[in-house]
Amino acid sequence: MRNSLRRELLHFATDLAALVERSEPERGIDLLTRSYKTPAADAARASLRSDPAIAELMKERYWGHWPSQSEFLTLPSGSLGYSYASCLASAGGSILPDPVLQDGSEGDDIWLHQRIRHSHDVWHVVCGCPPTVAGEAAISAVNVVQLRWPGSAMVIGAHLMQHCMTGSVQGQLDVGLAISYGLELGRICAPLLAQRWEEGWDESIEAWRERLGIADIVAASPFHDDFCN
Repeated sequence: MRNSLRRELLHFATDLAALVERSEPERGIDLLTRSYKTPAADAARASLRSDPAIAELMKERYWGHWPSQSEFLTLPSGSLGYSYASCLASAGGSILPDPVLQDGSEGDDIWLHQRIRHSHDVWHVVCGCPPTVAGEAAISAVNVVQLRWPGSAMVIGAHLMQHCMTGSVQGQLDVGLAISYGLELGRICAPLLAQRWEEGWDESIEAWRERLGIADIVAASPFHDDFCN
């Protein structure tokens, strides 16, 4: 085995062990970031660039206006923007600053990664997945189907390993059921990465779910926590 590959595997193993043992969010971010350099991630990015709707956004480096958290909360209750800001506030989070985007083809991957990272919590909201261990597992499953991200598949593996070792988290949906829900949601849903969220902050969550084709599956969601519903 090449020394470079051995080192990468050790890094992945360290991050996975920390995720299984302590569910450290920063380890998940490290694992995802490291996975971006793999051949599987190269293939995933090529697949995303081949989607005409995503390619259009990438070509124009689309990035609409993201209001401040306080501005979002002035939008109508039940709107995408209001629900997004409310979910962030309840979880103790905050809106990420606008990214610095590069011109030219070398900036494609940067735009892609930044767009996914920025939209992560929006995806939670429209998919009805709370910011819990089970909710994050469900969104990782959506990512596996829609983005083919190898890091998301590894995160799912960590969730399942932790579940095998410690059992279900009391008061939360079984992580296996959450992953199953996320896989089906990702299959049915229109491409989340192709959406211009910024042009519909004031539209209702229900309208967005109808547009994405997921209104029925979210209505029958196994999540009982209505945090992001």
